[in-house]
Amino acid sequence: MTTLYELVEIVRESRERTNDVFPLPDVDSCIDYAITEAGEYLDAILREERNKDKRNRDKEHDARKEIGQCGYMIASAVIQVPTGHLDAIDWQPYVGPSGITLYRLFKTLADVRDGTNNKWENPHVDAFDEWHAFVVLCGYDPADLLRETCAAFEAKHLQVA
Repeated sequence: MTTLYELVEIVRESRERTNDVFPLPDVDSCIDYAITEAGEYLDAILREERNKDKRNRDKEHDARKEIGQCGYMIASAVIQVPTGHLDAIDWQPYVGPSGITLYRLFKTLADVRDGTNNKWENPHVDAFDEWHAFVVLCGYDPADLLRETCAAFEAKHLQVA
């Protein structure tokens, strides 16, 4: 099993490659973007399930890509917060897929953003853990999803040599 630390490192390495052309937003902005990506995931799911609705039918929407971008942005926040005090156990996923919903992830991200989740030692890592659980619940491999997301951002923002 891939640890949360290893997943964050996938994003950290990609962010280092794209830093000159795709700057890293501050921590709060990363969480704001994660919330919007989670919303875009829900939007894509609604589009799939409610194909007779007329709203936003003008472009392709890919739920998998949106939830990948959500994790990318949470990991982008994690790489900026102090984590040196965490040990190996703290980086192990502890939230299981049976205990997570998209709405719980929304709530956790909102709590991280407004600072009301004082119960956790490292709220950003715990939010990433919930994202991890949700992705597993959806049937996606978190490491593959983050690698694909990073590759898409790199392809978009880096010049081909």
